[in-house]
Amino acid sequence: MRGPALLRAFTGICLLALAAIAYPSPLAAAGGPTFEERLEALTEAVRNDANMRLTYGSLTTLKAYVTDLRRNGSKFDGYGDRMTKLVESLLTEAEAGRDAIAEKRGMFWRGYESRFSYYPQMYSIYVPKGYDGTAALPLIVSLHGGSSNHNVWLAMNLGTILSPAQYWENFRTEYRAGRHPNAIVVAPDGLGQIRWRWSGEQDVLDVIADVQANYKVDGDRIVISGLSNGGIGAYTIGLKHAYRFSAVLPLSGVTDWLIHYEAEGRHRRCEKTVLANESALTYAENAQDTYLRFFHGVKDPGFSVEQARSLEAVLQRIGIPFVYNEFSKLGHDLSHVLWRSLLVADIAKKRARQIAPTSIRLVTASPRAIRQHWLSLDERIDHTRPARLTAEIVDGSRIEIQTENAERVTIIFAENPVVPPMSIRVDGHLAYEGTPPARGTLTLVLALAPGLGSAPAGAPRSVTPWWRVWDGSAPLPGMRKAGQVTGPIGDANYDPQVHVYGTQVAEDIPLLKRAAQLGGRGWMPAWDYTEIRHPVVADTDLTWDMLRDRAVFLYGNARNNSVLAAIGARLPIVVGEDFLEVRGERVKGAGLGARFVCPNPLAPDRYLVVAAGTTAEAVERGGRLPIYLADYIIYDDQTTRKRAFMILGSRPEIETGFFTEDWKLPPKPGDD
Repeated sequence: MRGPALLRAFTGICLLALAAIAYPSPLAAAGGPTFEERLEALTEAVRNDANMRLTYGSLTTLKAYVTDLRRNGSKFDGYGDRMTKLVESLLTEAEAGRDAIAEKRGMFWRGYESRFSYYPQMYSIYVPKGYDGTAALPLIVSLHGGSSNHNVWLAMNLGTILSPAQYWENFRTEYRAGRHPNAIVVAPDGLGQIRWRWSGEQDVLDVIADVQANYKVDGDRIVISGLSNGGIGAYTIGLKHAYRFSAVLPLSGVTDWLIHYEAEGRHRRCEKTVLANESALTYAENAQDTYLRFFHGVKDPGFSVEQARSLEAVLQRIGIPFVYNEFSKLGHDLSHVLWRSLLVADIAKKRARQIAPTSIRLVTASPRAIRQHWLSLDERIDHTRPARLTAEIVDGSRIEIQTENAERVTIIFAENPVVPPMSIRVDGHLAYEGTPPARGTLTLVLALAPGLGSAPAGAPRSVTPWWRVWDGSAPLPGMRKAGQVTGPIGDANYDPQVHVYGTQVAEDIPLLKRAAQLGGRGWMPAWDYTEIRHPVVADTDLTWDMLRDRAVFLYGNARNNSVLAAIGARLPIVVGEDFLEVRGERVKGAGLGARFVCPNPLAPDRYLVVAAGTTAEAVERGGRLPIYLADYIIYDDQTTRKRAFMILGSRPEIETGFFTEDWKLPPKPGDD
């Protein structure tokens, strides 16, 4: 069973379970088919071309409606009855051959399948009344703040007035647009309140793709904006993936986690690295060819105005064009600045994405954000540090590239204005001459990169590194950090996952299962709103399909988890029955635990994340570790005595840091 099929199977099980609770179908109560049964019949008809007018996007939206009805029908006043009537109407229309969802205009919800949940997800969308699918429209992507959701946020963008205290009770309230931009506007949910990091970042890109699949979007006029936590997302997503957007318009966001009040305290060296690599400030150079305009209030009581001023200073220093609007008398909520007069729609209309710039700057510290325009930075040398490329087309036919911490680079000629025959020089040395390859791309590799080349015959090892056309050779998966298996722990959150708890010791099962369930929610505690729902399975139920298609998270030790018993000795930190082995030395203790990321020995091109402990209690307490971790942490009861948020702060750990490039523990601190 392949990954998508596996997810559909989990979804089907969940839908069947949900159908038995909350709001059952009226027809089912009278002995007729359930909503789920009618939806399955429609899906089968579309598969067999018997109902060609109904799109898969509309089918998925119907599934999302039914699922949300079962899950949340009784949580919000009047929602269950309203959604029941809506689903009944839409199913009846679909069975008659009409796609009422595709025809809908104004503000409503759409659904899509997400790799991060076995439930289909929803987002809010506004489609102008006059849209008929013939002319492409700009797309405005608007990201909600920390206590909001997609529905409330889009309603507020389009004219509804709500106080923060009213947000939650209106998560499922039906709204109509009071403002009418001539653009498609979409508000993703970002899988809840996770500040648009990792899976939240990918969720935004997935929603954009879903909108483009179902509507005619002007791909050169996609704008991203957001307020507060949404401002964080607009900064980080907008700058990491700047070439995708015509404009990046953050409001009251965070650009630098190192100066954010929630990350105050003692920063370990590895924490500084992780926080910097996750900060929008690191990616500022990517905005060279994208309209960047950001907004902040001096009286903001939550996210300091110094966040915007820090970015302003960096942009001025590196020579990136921008517009910064600072408001001396305003605080945090600046949404009216863009939405009251529909300034955001005016920007979306006037600003187009640059398609084929003659010069590019590309900075990345993430294997998930490697491209700007016609340049891709495929591999870094040191995966704990950002890599940087600058490229310029000189005299029309020569490409000059300068690199820093780059090992492999690809040039994409579809959007490259170079005139052949051409030459490519990298770091001052000729790397290629001729015409672009027929495949449309050319990949160059640093010849003296570790494991990927050697010095010319007779040359000393100190020879200056040189670039050549890549022949496709690469280390075996799992031998070194490469591709999308590079760490740190947080990077695994971009992948579909399965969380596996040990069942070999009966009394340990409840705590290990609880730990896995928390991990399956992105380690978000129950009182935090999140829609992340990865499958949680017993060690005896892990399949080869899951290993192949997902990042695997293991909970326990070699005594209580059969998977760790099989592979625990092959890991960078050896997991035994009642010990951890660190650099050949066994360490024991009742509260001893570790969390670390590495290639899965059973599927080396996939991540393995281990939440290990000498006891089940130590594993379960690992759920109190902070959000931002390096490749590994070894901890005890003192580390997990209370829940951390962003960093460890004053909590003492045994050891934390990054593995070496070949996935080994670094020398012990203090060793020569």
